[in-house]
Amino acid sequence: MHMLTRLGIYTAALTAVVSPAMTFEIVNAAAEGGTTVVLDAAERRCDFSPIITAAWIPRVEEGTGSALISTSGSRAVAQVHVAIANAPGTHYDVGLIQEPRPSSATCGPGAPGTAFTGMDTDAAGNATATVADGIRQGTTGVWVIVERANPNSQNPAEFYTSEFLAPV
Repeated sequence: MHMLTRLGIYTAALTAVVSPAMTFEIVNAAAEGGTTVVLDAAERRCDFSPIITAAWIPRVEEGTGSALISTSGSRAVAQVHVAIANAPGTHYDVGLIQEPRPSSATCGPGAPGTAFTGMDTDAAGNATATVADGIRQGTTGVWVIVERANPNSQNPAEFYTSEFLAPV
């Protein structure tokens, strides 16, 4: 029993010494390759503020996703991946939106400071798309939206947005 206690103390000490180094390497790798952003089932306005009141019954998040956001010269690039198991063969629109922008500004396809592409899930509900746009003067961050159109409403049937603004 005494041997196990000492082993636990040595293991804890080793973990405490190794953890800062491992954390530094993870942060350093992310800085070199871009910023990984989780996609949540949170609806946002075009100025990235959350919409906390919904015109319909809130739904359960049906999938997961993430985006690797990086810059290449004067372009912002987002590699977006989603896994939505109950939606094989479904089309989604993927947008890259630059901030800051006024709350009155639109952020749909064709709006200044936005870029959109399409993405279709495979038989397992997985999909990947890359969307890029030239960085406008004054842009400090970008975020990603993944949404599925609703044939009966202007509100999207399903949506996922960046958990935070990725700096550019």
